[in-house]
Amino acid sequence: MKQWQSEQKRYPARLLAIENPEAARLLQYLLESCGYRVACDPAELPEADFLLVPPGCMPNRAEGLEYMLLENSGRMTESISCPFRYHAVEYETALPVVPGAQRVSYSVHSPEADVFARNIRPNGYGIVFELESGGIVGRVALDEEQGIRPALVAALAAIRCGIPFARVTDALNEIPQLSRNLG
Repeated sequence: MKQWQSEQKRYPARLLAIENPEAARLLQYLLESCGYRVACDPAELPEADFLLVPPGCMPNRAEGLEYMLLENSGRMTESISCPFRYHAVEYETALPVVPGAQRVSYSVHSPEADVFARNIRPNGYGIVFELESGGIVGRVALDEEQGIRPALVAALAAIRCGIPFARVTDALNEIPQLSRNLG
């Protein structure tokens, strides 16, 4: 089994630094539902495809780590020296982006964002909205409206990590059913 895993791993582990704990939880679910191994502790890095940590817990330049995506409120942007490929911010904010990173955005108001929610409305179990990215639209149902922003962050990160849009919307739609079945 170990040999198969090492052959399948073509890229270094990717670091995802997500400040919003709910977005991190959703992203972990999305990645794991696609068969990726996700670690939340740098000590687990050798066995993981992704290292998912809060921005304040990033490891010092770990060997074999690709700095993929950073999502934070901008409080610590100046102090981050890691070469992230993407810096995710809410579209409406004017937060500075980490030097060298591409700005990617999410929004519940603006179709100019890379990922945004539109047609937000209540349904019998919670809230329904259309998730749009790059002209592709998918319907997503969540338990509560507060879950939209974390879902957008998770969707944006997953899409930037190469997860197909349809799989992202499918996984997000599984989450309310999982919580109802556990409740």
